[in-house]
Amino acid sequence: MKKTVLLAGAAALAMSVQAFPGYAQEASEETELKQDVIVVSARKKDEGLLEAPVAVSAFSEQAIENLQLESVDDIARFTPGLSFSKAFGRSTERPVIRGQSNVLAGVQFGVESGTAYFIDGIYYSGSIQNLDPNDLQRVEVIKGPQSALYGRNTYAGAINFITKGGTETFEGTGKARIGSNNTKEFSASISGPLFKGLTGRLSFRDYEYGGEYTNAVTNETVGQESTTSIAGVLDWEPISNFDTRLRVSFTEDRDGVLPLFLQSAAENNCMPGYRSLAYWSRSGSTNNNQYYCGVIKPGQVAVNSSSDADGIPNVIPGAPLTATFPFMAATYGLGDGTAFDGILRDMWVANSVSNYRFGDTGWELSLLAGYSKEHNKQGYDSDHSPVNFFLSGPTLEPFFANTTRKDIEDYSIEAQLATPQDQRLRGMLGVYMYDQILYEGDITFADPSGRAADTGKRTVRNEAVFGLVEFDFTDRLTATLEGRYAEETKTDRTSTVTPEVSYSKFTPRLTVDYDLTNGGTVYAVLAQGVKPGGINGAIGEAVGMPTYKQEESDNIELGIKTPLPDMGVGNWNLSLAGYYTEATNVQLTSAVAATSGAINSIATNQGAGEIKGIEVDLNGYVNDIVSGGFTYAWTDAKFTEGCDADEWIMSSGGGNFTSPSTQSGVDFTSLFPGSGPASCSIAGRTFPLTSEHQASVFVRLDFRDAGPFGSDFFISSDLTYESSKFVQIHNTAETGDATLLGARFGFETDKWTLAAYGQNITDEDSIVVATRWLQGPYFSTGFSSNTAPTTASRGAPRAFFGSLRRGPQFGAELRVRF
Repeated sequence: MKKTVLLAGAAALAMSVQAFPGYAQEASEETELKQDVIVVSARKKDEGLLEAPVAVSAFSEQAIENLQLESVDDIARFTPGLSFSKAFGRSTERPVIRGQSNVLAGVQFGVESGTAYFIDGIYYSGSIQNLDPNDLQRVEVIKGPQSALYGRNTYAGAINFITKGGTETFEGTGKARIGSNNTKEFSASISGPLFKGLTGRLSFRDYEYGGEYTNAVTNETVGQESTTSIAGVLDWEPISNFDTRLRVSFTEDRDGVLPLFLQSAAENNCMPGYRSLAYWSRSGSTNNNQYYCGVIKPGQVAVNSSSDADGIPNVIPGAPLTATFPFMAATYGLGDGTAFDGILRDMWVANSVSNYRFGDTGWELSLLAGYSKEHNKQGYDSDHSPVNFFLSGPTLEPFFANTTRKDIEDYSIEAQLATPQDQRLRGMLGVYMYDQILYEGDITFADPSGRAADTGKRTVRNEAVFGLVEFDFTDRLTATLEGRYAEETKTDRTSTVTPEVSYSKFTPRLTVDYDLTNGGTVYAVLAQGVKPGGINGAIGEAVGMPTYKQEESDNIELGIKTPLPDMGVGNWNLSLAGYYTEATNVQLTSAVAATSGAINSIATNQGAGEIKGIEVDLNGYVNDIVSGGFTYAWTDAKFTEGCDADEWIMSSGGGNFTSPSTQSGVDFTSLFPGSGPASCSIAGRTFPLTSEHQASVFVRLDFRDAGPFGSDFFISSDLTYESSKFVQIHNTAETGDATLLGARFGFETDKWTLAAYGQNITDEDSIVVATRWLQGPYFSTGFSSNTAPTTASRGAPRAFFGSLRRGPQFGAELRVRF
């Protein structure tokens, strides 16, 4: 960001302050505010935040409101070590904890991000961005591998959303929020007793965002989001030693055309060679650079989501009207290029948690069950450009459309038996089973429902046994040994060579912690993590990569959580963690053009790496008026070894990578000044989608009885920073730094809150995420002529597509409580 923006943010912070994650109470003369009033369940049992020997960031119900946490993206801004990006709208999420990223997470079946979502401790595999924030009691971001207790896909960490339940007295809430770009949100809830021992809660939310970017092809606004959801909870405690909770929710999402733009290969400025526009003769380009070096700037959305608005082709650099052979359909057809656009999702989720205590013995049996059913339609112009031509007739779809229907069902069940927790030696034993079934269909103009045929059935089954043993050596020194043995099987009906794969792994975790006399904790953790492998399907088979292995890691972490000594500036709590990770068989991605014409990617294992980092979380209060906090994370994630075929192509002047055994291929560097040295090595490169630095500052001022009708006046602000992320392992193209300023002020009582807010006040426009892509229409020499030698890579030139960030958002909200 420019210096002036940083100065503006600093000035705003000097004038106002923001509530902070750890606190559910406010400072007052009657109440001593301490961080450990927040109870977390990060280790599957209730503990004070300062007492839990694990790196966890917890956001209370009050913090969710004060920090304007509407999505995982917002949570990541205030969580040291968590980075979040969405590449394909609200159906594709890529949470990254401690640099352990995956470019294909949420895009390809079975490819996991390594960071799992949980609702009330139950695994949740879908998109979480539509979860009603008004339903949340708190959010816990647990960092480091949690495979032993939480299970699959917790390779880097877990995010647990704890929802509100029934209440012993009748209570209700309402919220109305109006903002920029036709943002509207209305929500309400009611809770209370139903019968003796039975309480309930019912909530509703309707949310709309009107979008703010224009599609140059159709002259229509893109990026709209719409969610309607309803949720019900029943809490039943018929006897003193048994309780159960049932939560059922239904969510309907209707999102518009995704705000994605293409940066053409014509803008490539480094790594000269044959895999460039210059060797696709019909491009008319002399640019022989194969890749882009530098920050990718925001671009214009220009996709074929409906018919061209003015009947004039939107020609992009590097793809003239004559880019394809004359006998083919026009390169820039003016008709609708996608049979479906945006996201349609209907989702049912049901969770149940039951606990039975065996009298006064202290033994407890818990049963957790989950079910979800999702109907999903998603469509986008997969070359992300105005290029638009049919190969199979206008009743089907253009060559580059990516429009699919998915129907997904998930089932999980988990049983835990715990020994008395007040004993010096205690333990827990559990079993777990998870099933997922996915059916997929192709949406075309002839079949807009995508149900004419299932193009593939895919399944996941995970079975595990897990447990822990905990022993108090003294009143202050405790050791905990956890472990999980899991077997996972994936099937893919689209694959004929490898339709099924299975993996197994035992993941242990050892924690030693020492309780400080001031209420804090010092701890050390040794743990192993595993990210499931999988199948690349028919697309992977076509390029000789039918499967990918599971990624594994060894981790060590040291941490301290402690109240700081009284230095006359209020009460402050510090959490500090340092960690080191060694990862093997790191899962990354390679982009390929499918036989259907859609551009897709496959998962690949590309070497090993090491990650080291530091996380700082400081928060507290100065006095009854001033409270605030600071977070910082430094992440150094580097490959220590690995060989990537695309790295050879880019560095060798476009030569084919021919010998994985000798890590070599055809070398054309002598023909291209500025290229080389030719190498496939990625050692020393930073993991993609990883920010080296993250920081946040948040402060708040509360003035008691300073407003009308006996209300308090508050004013707050927050400033967050995330350093640039590399798009891919080549470490050249990147997203750019992001500095976001927010503010909120208003009046509140225990019955109502009236506030005005601002988000991204300084109009940070760095892109959210970018993906290494391919330049259309140069996917085949059957489409256009290529003059590169046959020993060179004659694939499509590399381009990039990016996701645009929302601009400044301003609005007002009213909350009522009764």
